[in-house]
Amino acid sequence: MPGLFFLYPVLAHIATLLHSDWLAWVALTVFFAIPLLPALLTRDKRAWLLLSTVMIILTACALSGIEHYLMYLPPIFIPLSVLVLFARSLRTGQVPIVTRIALQIRGSLPAELERYTRVITQCWVVLLILMAVSSLLLALYATPEFWSLMTNVIQYFFLATVFLFEYLFRRWHFKHLKHESLTTMVVALFKTKMH
Repeated sequence: MPGLFFLYPVLAHIATLLHSDWLAWVALTVFFAIPLLPALLTRDKRAWLLLSTVMIILTACALSGIEHYLMYLPPIFIPLSVLVLFARSLRTGQVPIVTRIALQIRGSLPAELERYTRVITQCWVVLLILMAVSSLLLALYATPEFWSLMTNVIQYFFLATVFLFEYLFRRWHFKHLKHESLTTMVVALFKTKMH
């Protein structure tokens, strides 16, 4: 299922390059279906009704030729929605999301790692703000092709690079501690409850 998260930007980029409203329809349908997927797989009627309604609305948008304008919204909405989760986890009495992931892997954390994971959660909040703002500016001022390249391709590579850099930095900075593999971290990321 994690692989589905990357299906939307691939479809969105191809739709933009081909100027295809119908491929944009498919991309946006995938975008709306992903968060509903667990309920769809259990044949939840409300989830299927909601997805069907979204598909009808997207069809009307495709027929009216405004589908490509809707494509600008997910690259702004995705970082903003993740930002809200990360920022809420920093409130008093909450466990920061990066701390939760570390706890999922380690079971318990030394104080130095607990402080570090809180700072890293704060860093992700800043990064997500920058992503949302840059996506908005690109939507307003860039060509569709350049906007799509930056928001549907480059931003994801940038996120992966930041994730990898942080992992390598942590292994170097806390070399006196035992560290799990990168694969274990990615699996824990998708298993961690974000709310």
